[in-house]
Amino acid sequence: MNDTSFLIGVGVAVVAAVSFVLFHIYSGVHGSLHSARVGEVYNFEYEQPLHGDPDRYLAKVLSVHELNDADIRRLNSISRYRRNDPIFQRTRHLVTCQTSNGEVRNFYAERAKNVRKPLLGSLLIKTKVASLLF
Repeated sequence: MNDTSFLIGVGVAVVAAVSFVLFHIYSGVHGSLHSARVGEVYNFEYEQPLHGDPDRYLAKVLSVHELNDADIRRLNSISRYRRNDPIFQRTRHLVTCQTSNGEVRNFYAERAKNVRKPLLGSLLIKTKVASLLF
């Protein structure tokens, strides 16, 4: 084996290792919005029943609410959001998050799929890297 092929092999190994590490830092470990705590960052697909296609979000949890039946009835009576839609149903776990673009949104934990907890999620939220990834 000559020096050139050795250097190419080492270069490919380094690129593969760096890509593997960056992927796992971004994608993180499996998580769930059901067990989310304030301040944690999650990467997830959110199934929006109105549009049908899931959108992917990187978001920091601002608050977590466990709704009971009375809360759900109250929200159904006062909210105009999809009031006349027979398919839409509110669920018990409501998580308020700030997305990577700064928007504050409410998510029902039951609709979050492919939930990952990035290892360095708070750094991704603070930097502009997150806006490039989505």
